[in-house]
Amino acid sequence: MTLKDAFFLALVQGIAEWLPVSSSGHLAILHHLFGLAGNVSFDIFLHLSSLFVIIIFSHKDISELIKVFLHRDFNSYNFKIILYIIFATVITGIVGILLRQYLELIAQNFLPYTFLFTTILLFLSNGKGETRIDIKRALFIGFFQGIALIPGVSRSGATISAAKITGVKDEDAFRFSFLLAVPAILGAVVYDIKDIDKILFPFLLTGFLVSFFIGLGALYLLKKVVMRGRFYLFGFYTLFLSLVLLNLRIDF
Repeated sequence: MTLKDAFFLALVQGIAEWLPVSSSGHLAILHHLFGLAGNVSFDIFLHLSSLFVIIIFSHKDISELIKVFLHRDFNSYNFKIILYIIFATVITGIVGILLRQYLELIAQNFLPYTFLFTTILLFLSNGKGETRIDIKRALFIGFFQGIALIPGVSRSGATISAAKITGVKDEDAFRFSFLLAVPAILGAVVYDIKDIDKILFPFLLTGFLVSFFIGLGALYLLKKVVMRGRFYLFGFYTLFLSLVLLNLRIDF
């Protein structure tokens, strides 16, 4: 991996990690077409960058949840959100464990169809919800976050769509999706840390900074799109990508 590769991979990760277009799917395409591939250490630093992006972007929500937890305000909606995040994360973990051994096989053979699956979710999200998150919706969203481990299935696309499909308000769907991402990303880092290897500091720094600043911009853009009820429009991009991959008949 060269410094140019590190920059390009971090750029793609920073955009596709947050926009509902699947970073893992795009990285699989880049690896196949251009031979670009990072390693576990580089991926961990990109995940850490993503974690910092969420913490900075959602610091008010995170601070409020911590405050509610410390004050044991059991009757508040935010305390319920903490419980919903825990329950949804458990479901995500169970689905992830069941799927993990099949992820490479799916990426190699079904990438056009997983992008199409993301497209369907995005188009189904075109509606205005009026309800808030409850336990059933949280578990449903957690299940789809687990499904999003599959390359081509976007995490933000799957979780926000799952919330909106069940009638959750745009603001609550966006907020819960990215609060739920914190334990998911932290879990990914912990899972992979055992395989960390030496990599030159300039590569790590480049990857971290590029992914961080691009990701922060992408997340602000996504929030605006969701709040304006235009989230489903990303489905046209994933549909285009799916059709291109089907037409090219690329063997991943």
